[in-house]
Amino acid sequence: MSYETPARRTDFSIAVDGVNVTKKLRPFFLNMQYTDAAESEADDLKITLQDRDGIWVGGWLGDMIQAAGIRGVKIKAALVQRGWEKDYDRWLDCGVFELDSVEASGPSTAVVLQASALPYSGAVRQTKKTRSWEHYSLTGIAQEIAANNGMKCGLYAAANPVYDRLEQRRQTDTEFLSRLCQGAAVSLKITNNTLVLFDQRSFEKQPPVRTIRKGGGYVSYRFMASTAGTQYDSCRVSYTDPATGKVVEGTAKSEDYDESSKNHKQLEITAKTASPGEAKALAENHLRMHNKFARIATFTLPGDPLLLAGQTVQVEGWAAFDGKYLMSRAVHTLGPGGYTTDVELQKVLGV
Repeated sequence: MSYETPARRTDFSIAVDGVNVTKKLRPFFLNMQYTDAAESEADDLKITLQDRDGIWVGGWLGDMIQAAGIRGVKIKAALVQRGWEKDYDRWLDCGVFELDSVEASGPSTAVVLQASALPYSGAVRQTKKTRSWEHYSLTGIAQEIAANNGMKCGLYAAANPVYDRLEQRRQTDTEFLSRLCQGAAVSLKITNNTLVLFDQRSFEKQPPVRTIRKGGGYVSYRFMASTAGTQYDSCRVSYTDPATGKVVEGTAKSEDYDESSKNHKQLEITAKTASPGEAKALAENHLRMHNKFARIATFTLPGDPLLLAGQTVQVEGWAAFDGKYLMSRAVHTLGPGGYTTDVELQKVLGV
């Protein structure tokens, strides 16, 4: 018996509070958009449904709003590509989200359900706190914040500064943690009820998952180069111990640093480090964090569930823009026009 390849198509799967409602939603489905977000942002999900007969506005929508206000509605979503492989379907597990908002618009009524990977109802996002942290490491703070808010914590960063004392003054836990991560040049991502701390350099070292070549394989593209506020020639991290007067410092330089130039733009960071080597490593991270927007690109591609934030791709055929890029965001959209993936890319730096 010969194998007949089934027609290729992309489907969706949605569960609400643990109940699979895919079949129930299918007659009303217009669009689903999953954003695998950039650092310091939470992944989000948007589902658009048609409601010409007023079924949602007439009852279901009110029930969902009431449920969300009382306990938070949990939505689990996935995209499924069928027919691309012989023996299995391609799945993109988008994760679990909490309903944030609902919206109805007309005259041809549409209902939009907006959900976030960072629970709106949770204290981690809403409650401004004032407290002291003494003798904590960055990862220790992240783990405690996650545990206190019923979340998980993923740690993929080598940098782990230790603080003698910190003050969290009228800040939410996510605001406070984001500020600490920025100071340590560590990236923070919020996905699937998990706080993820990671070192961007380790992700940049990964082999590209695909090559995007000029001439085909994409719907549209855009490149941008910028130097204003994004391009430093070097970074110096320094700290003077008030007790001893001893200075510990380290300097990192960009890959195209010009020794003969007298117009170097240097980023100055004050941070406590244990050695010149640690100071230099932190300077490299800060230089990377500030310069990563110097070369960016966006592509709209045929839908691909394998494309996710944190992966690398190779870009070829655009001369000065050629090179290896880190995917900072991936937006997967399934709608009347089919399935597309929009990616935002940052060129990998040599620092």
